[in-house]
Amino acid sequence: MEIKKIVFPSPMENYNKQLFKIKEEGLDIEFGTVFLQKGTRIPEKGFSKHEQLELSIIQQGKIEMLNEDGSIKGYLNSGDVVHIKALEAQAGNILEDTKIIYVLCKINK
Repeated sequence: MEIKKIVFPSPMENYNKQLFKIKEEGLDIEFGTVFLQKGTRIPEKGFSKHEQLELSIIQQGKIEMLNEDGSIKGYLNSGDVVHIKALEAQAGNILEDTKIIYVLCKINK
């Protein structure tokens, strides 16, 4: 067993703080936290895609999520849980300082 405190990166650090990276036969899991600063866009340009499925809990803040055509997909707010499929395009405008707890999961066949 390994126990860690949930800590978030400071605004001066890289936005992502990986707490666990677990690689076992057939399974990769990453668990961590993110801090996103108000007024930024993630990613800065374009869209990102993960090979893993993502589950995230919005602990604090607000993000305006975008469709690939630039239209608004919806809003993530404090208390929301979001599921993003593997290889699903994602981008967002950070409307408030935001803290997220995330899990990335990939099953290797």
